[in-house]
Amino acid sequence: MKKDFNNEQTRLRTVYEELLEAREEAMNVLHVHHTEGVSRMNEFDRDMSLDMSNYGDQLDSFAQIEIRNREIDQMNFKHDSWNRKLEQVERLLPKAYFGRIDVEYADEKGEIEEFYLGVNSFINQEDEYRVYDWRSPVAELYYNQELGETSYVANGKAIEVDLKRRRQFQIDKDILNNYFDSAVAIEDELLIHALEGDSTQYMQDITATIQKEQNAIIRDMTSQVLLVNGIAGSGKTSAVLQRIAYLLYQERVNLRAEEVVLFAPNPVFMNYISQVLPNLGEKNPTNMTMHYLLKKLLDKRFTLENEETMLERNTLLEATDEEVILRSKEFFDFILKNAQETEITAEDFRDLNRAGKRVLSKEKIFDIYQQTPKTASPAQRVQAVAHHLEERYDRMIFNKARTSEYHDRILQLTEEQQEKYFGKLIEDTSKRNITRLAEQFLRSHYRKVYQQIRRFSWVDFEGFLTRNYREYTGKDLSINDAQVSLDVALLLVLIQHTYSKTVENREVKYVLIDEVQDYSQAQMELIQLIFPRAKFTLLGDENQAIFQTSNSFANIKESFEQKDYQVTLRNLLTSYRSNGPITQLFERLANKREEMTIVLVREDGSKPQWIETKNKEEYLDALAAIFKNASPDEATALITKDTKEAEMLYRKLNKQFLVHLFTQDTRQVPGKGLNILPISLAKGLEFDHVIIHDVSKEHFASKRDRHLLYTMISRAMKSVSLPYMKELTEFLKD
Repeated sequence: MKKDFNNEQTRLRTVYEELLEAREEAMNVLHVHHTEGVSRMNEFDRDMSLDMSNYGDQLDSFAQIEIRNREIDQMNFKHDSWNRKLEQVERLLPKAYFGRIDVEYADEKGEIEEFYLGVNSFINQEDEYRVYDWRSPVAELYYNQELGETSYVANGKAIEVDLKRRRQFQIDKDILNNYFDSAVAIEDELLIHALEGDSTQYMQDITATIQKEQNAIIRDMTSQVLLVNGIAGSGKTSAVLQRIAYLLYQERVNLRAEEVVLFAPNPVFMNYISQVLPNLGEKNPTNMTMHYLLKKLLDKRFTLENEETMLERNTLLEATDEEVILRSKEFFDFILKNAQETEITAEDFRDLNRAGKRVLSKEKIFDIYQQTPKTASPAQRVQAVAHHLEERYDRMIFNKARTSEYHDRILQLTEEQQEKYFGKLIEDTSKRNITRLAEQFLRSHYRKVYQQIRRFSWVDFEGFLTRNYREYTGKDLSINDAQVSLDVALLLVLIQHTYSKTVENREVKYVLIDEVQDYSQAQMELIQLIFPRAKFTLLGDENQAIFQTSNSFANIKESFEQKDYQVTLRNLLTSYRSNGPITQLFERLANKREEMTIVLVREDGSKPQWIETKNKEEYLDALAAIFKNASPDEATALITKDTKEAEMLYRKLNKQFLVHLFTQDTRQVPGKGLNILPISLAKGLEFDHVIIHDVSKEHFASKRDRHLLYTMISRAMKSVSLPYMKELTEFLKD
């Protein structure tokens, strides 16, 4: 054992020294490259002479420019290449590798190959592989397999091997603190060690501790739709981020980070996960919330409700009958079908206006629509109208700019007006130049008309929606002109897509959605519509369905299968975040408990603390006592049902303690110390210690309150405090 340890320590020091040498080499090359690059650019500026006096000289000048551009491209390529090498080395210096596997290949009996695995690969100056990237094909043996005869896939071919050893390391730079030999992932000493640490302000990568069931999700390259149902704390989000890193590695020739979209539950969570992929050497994908997507797509004539208002309403209130319909797949499909069957009339258009005056009536626009091919779709016909309207105003401006009336107007402009419209004073008064300036002047005057044409402001999107709703329900739909709800905005975007310009994005290849249970049926339908060429990874927990918009996994699966997607279902039932007593507590709140067998990684730990109080004054004293005993070096969170409660408690407690209040406007991620935030922002985060505001019978009574409790409790890693007034909620009795 000691000899083995010494051998590993010797190897680590050697690799660490090689990394230092590689870093020094890269830094020197970059320094020299920068110096030479500056010198070469100066030479370019001195030597290059551009002569455009005749056609031959122009060709020579263009050739000089092309040669210069090629040299610049080569310099940039060399710089980027060495900069990537430097970044890879610097990522490995704190921990060169985390694991090792010993493999005997079936066709090379008696020969054992050792593979050391890290966050990226490293080849020394002798071209020897010292560290293999965790995403390489052979690394699958470390994550997926038990010792013995097995196989892994490389270039589509199964490689038969005998896995002799699976070793894990605890490393700090060039010091080997410990190592463990283990057979299967769930027994990992390294995992236990990682879980026993404090929470961090930003999510960390789990490269060294990926478990077998997580690895199956990360490395799935075949499923069109991967639907993952995981309990709280099972590493869903960590797995999806590692999956993005894996996809970018496996398809690095054909896949860019911009072609991957990750939907997050809220902006705070987007910040929380923001450092994982850069720490693995990959760019973050396109991160967004559903609110952000709709705000980006919605016509600018509408104002979308702010995200905080939307989250608060969806968390606290029960959905109205109208909201249930607006969020349904049935009404979504009805709008699509109706678009193909309903005749458009003049009432479906709006007048074009400039400066408050009508310049083109909706009746005239309808006449133009009637002249478009009736075999085309409504959207194609409306787009043809838009093209016709632009040409109409182009012709009008062309003709007016050539009249003496407008020539005189241009020449009569004051100096101040000339500066305003043209950015300079008129010096050339030739007819040709005045005509050009008249066109510029007229385009400025009709700028808002052009904007209306291009934005399809002359199409009555609200009218289409209200008419569809009336036909579907027999009732009227009231749309708030000042601020539309997220549900109305979604259907207005659908109307825009159906009756004007498409919202499809055919460039995106992967869409990943966290907390998928919170997306309504209509939201899921729109996402599928927008990204028709994407593969989907959907992760969630039906027990954390705390919003009105919640959707069942059965509905999500059916929705994709109806469109001929192949859906792969996977479960994550191992609890990693919380200690044993906390996990057992939120497990009691789970639906379908009889269908789940939750595996505990850490059975021991602090038991939940129940605190009974008789009135508000006593209750606040109890909160103050918990805050007083909280460690400033750990993250403690007081979680409320809504922002109003969080703000009230902040006002009561911030006079005694240094407390951080988090709302939608805050955006930053809660860190060490005392934090107060609503569950809508705490969703997806984790804290060392959690206090749940007033778990009384009066405060937590509905079915959704049960899901709220499950979600709140499962944010805690080490301890959870449950103060309440008068009587405990029925969900937590016994």
